[in-house]
Amino acid sequence: MTDPASPAPLVLLHGVGQAPMAWEDVVVQLYGSRRLLTPWVPGLRPTERQVLPLSEGAAALDQQLMLEGMQQVDLCGLSYGAMVATRLAADFPERVRRLVLIAGQVRPPRLLMRAQATALKLVPASRLADSGVSKERLLQALEAARSTDLSDALPRIQASTLVLVGARDKPNQPAARTLAEGIPHARLRVVQGAGHALNEDAPGELVQILRDFLDAP
Repeated sequence: MTDPASPAPLVLLHGVGQAPMAWEDVVVQLYGSRRLLTPWVPGLRPTERQVLPLSEGAAALDQQLMLEGMQQVDLCGLSYGAMVATRLAADFPERVRRLVLIAGQVRPPRLLMRAQATALKLVPASRLADSGVSKERLLQALEAARSTDLSDALPRIQASTLVLVGARDKPNQPAARTLAEGIPHARLRVVQGAGHALNEDAPGELVQILRDFLDAP
């Protein structure tokens, strides 16, 4: 059971092309301040047989949180992880206290998804495997994202929400504005000098942003 007197646990969801270790620089700085969980995003673990539809991935993650004894959490997701976080916060609103979405998408542009898939196909599988990531799984995730539309989920989110996007991450800025406009109680912040993966590009600044947002009354 979660102690109501303690800070809410923080769950950090990685993006496509990352593994949970991508949060290492963030976790080190937050260690001891609250309970932290950096799970594999459901469907992206290399040993899993296939990527789950987004709604099923959110349900699987919700079940994992229940098994961890986490009744209510703060949830932060990057890219594909942000899409799973968006769906979980909409489908299980009582489970998410505060929500941070980094470089998230609502209805991913097909041209952008196609370009990312083309670029991924050129990356040697061995390079990805060294990071514990499956190239086949990533391609499946991009295909799943391409067919996703979260427009209906946004109005159902009850958690106080912070939408983040890097100033150099131009492709994801339109979606960041859509998220901030469509989610009640959401605000948008553009992180200057940062690119797509804030957990790797600017972990120190991200930690400060998370502390300010999650610890505010």
